[in-house]
Amino acid sequence: MPEPIIFYAEFSSPFTYMATHQIDGITERFGRAFEWRLIDLFAVWRALDHQPIGKPKAKARYFVRDMARAAEVAGLPITRPDPFPVNADLARRAFWRLKGRDPDLAVRFARAVFDRYWGLGQDISTPEQIAEATADLGVGVDELEAAAGDEAAADRVLAATEQAIADGCFGTPYFLLDGEPFWGQDRIAHLAWRLEHAA
Repeated sequence: MPEPIIFYAEFSSPFTYMATHQIDGITERFGRAFEWRLIDLFAVWRALDHQPIGKPKAKARYFVRDMARAAEVAGLPITRPDPFPVNADLARRAFWRLKGRDPDLAVRFARAVFDRYWGLGQDISTPEQIAEATADLGVGVDELEAAAGDEAAADRVLAATEQAIADGCFGTPYFLLDGEPFWGQDRIAHLAWRLEHAA
């Protein structure tokens, strides 16, 4: 059984949202699963002394246009959310808390949160807001409030973020296929190419 493809993800990234809707095709085509790792990308940037989007302004304007175009190409709805960026600490903790007991549920949870934030443009800062997106999964306010105080989940976020830095991550989505890095939703096609041409 081949090792899963590592998938570093951040809720504030629109391109990661798009990737969540595209990676299943890789699994179906090549039989390679993805291991989702939700990280704090802003902590990655601080560690790398990286300036976030918005400087220069021309780059920020391009980012907005490119985001809309990429979503249209992918056939996905996208709405610039408010607030942006978002404090996704609670959502990250909840993901890792769920992953500890049910990895499949954690992935479904993350997809629902991504879809609320980027597909609908709605906030994901509070337990009540996240619960609106995840009620069908049985993840309600009580579970999310428990996640807020779950220091073990917080430690897993930190550990995943530190591992992402060690793995060369500087933005999301960031994939590792057998140790080879691929950055960006638009590199999923390159990921497929590598799998096709693997020795």
